[in-house]
Amino acid sequence: MKNIIVNKKLKPWIKIFSTWITYVIGVSVITLIFMLSYIVIMIINGADFSAIDYIMRNDNIVGNSYETIINVIECSGLILSVVFFWKVIDKKPISDIGITNIKTGYKDLLKGLAFGAVSMIIVFVILLITKNIYFENNLLKPNLDVSLITGLITFIFVGVNEELFCRGYCITVLNQSYNRYISIIWSAVIFSLLHSFNDNMSVISYLNLFLFAILAAYMFEKSKNIWMCIGYHITWNYFQGSILGFQVSGQNILSMYNVDLSNNNIITGGGFGPEGGIIVTFVILLGILYVWKVYKPQNLHVGKN
Repeated sequence: MKNIIVNKKLKPWIKIFSTWITYVIGVSVITLIFMLSYIVIMIINGADFSAIDYIMRNDNIVGNSYETIINVIECSGLILSVVFFWKVIDKKPISDIGITNIKTGYKDLLKGLAFGAVSMIIVFVILLITKNIYFENNLLKPNLDVSLITGLITFIFVGVNEELFCRGYCITVLNQSYNRYISIIWSAVIFSLLHSFNDNMSVISYLNLFLFAILAAYMFEKSKNIWMCIGYHITWNYFQGSILGFQVSGQNILSMYNVDLSNNNIITGGGFGPEGGIIVTFVILLGILYVWKVYKPQNLHVGKN
């Protein structure tokens, strides 16, 4: 591979593209096999085609069991692709991409979990008190069902998957040829573009995804591990969707509470969810300020695994 790659600036992009295309091909095959197997099993168990059609048409609702399995397959595929290329091709320890010992990183994980939850609650409260959203169901009568568990499983895998690839892997690989600031910016661009096919994307959606990636990258750089940004990503999505009832990056979510958007505008984010609105822009900027001024990393040592 060294003989093929001549341009130093091109080398990290070939690595990133190779990892991504391996993931896409592998997961596409596995997902297709799963979908066909799922349909066959349903037919054997007596399900009619209308039931199968309903499941397939609603497979983009995060929280249902079918969508959860698909998400776990897809996320696991990218996680394995990253680990394979880093350990086997680059022959480097996974601690170099931020997967440090959880015994030393758990405090950062807990801080990230709390930080993500509080950040999204702030977004919710601002939208509520400005009367841009309303509760559809009674606060004392939440929707408690299995979707809260399947949603959590989904967002755990999504958090680990996206942070490992976009922060841990892309930033570290890009650092081999660029300075860290350029690497962070490029990784944020990659993260934003990965959401391009989500429903109801807008200019503000791209901006907020970019800023979210900058914030997560700052956590990664400052803590010297990936745990804080993983924690933040998990609860940011989980509270946004499964708890508070917003759409998450354009995806519909089965949730504990349901909210009604009184205004479909740049404040609420409309059909993309609050990540398409300027309240999230404000909260993410506050988050960057918090990590810069307040957050103190627990352990700057990155050990080898």
